[in-house]
Amino acid sequence: YGTSPYIYPLYGLGGLPEGFSRICAIHGGTFMLNQDIDEILFNENGEAYGVKAGDQMAKAGMVIGDPSYFPQEKIKPTGVVVRCICILDHPIPNTNDAESVQIVIPGPQVGRVNDIFVCCVGNGLCVSAPGVYIA
Repeated sequence: YGTSPYIYPLYGLGGLPEGFSRICAIHGGTFMLNQDIDEILFNENGEAYGVKAGDQMAKAGMVIGDPSYFPQEKIKPTGVVVRCICILDHPIPNTNDAESVQIVIPGPQVGRVNDIFVCCVGNGLCVSAPGVYIA
């Protein structure tokens, strides 16, 4: 796996959790898949320090999860995430017909605070039929 922080999924974004779980295991971490969480564990200061699932418990320095797992008083909206999936019959223009491309549009250039990330992949990465691009 080397020292690179990047994981590139050959067969679609579903490969990201698989790659992460492998790297997690190599470094002694715990990655729980398809596991119902019974409880988020909080210390006496009200900070999350782990999760409980059945008779198993996982502790961590930071707990990240969907807001539906946390008590309402622990949830503080800080922004909105906008996502879309585009199915194209051509590569993104002005990318030299690249089979795979990631475009980062700096937020200030388009009047936004945060950057915009666009990822487009095609058949060469085994994620679509020939002539179809997923962005």
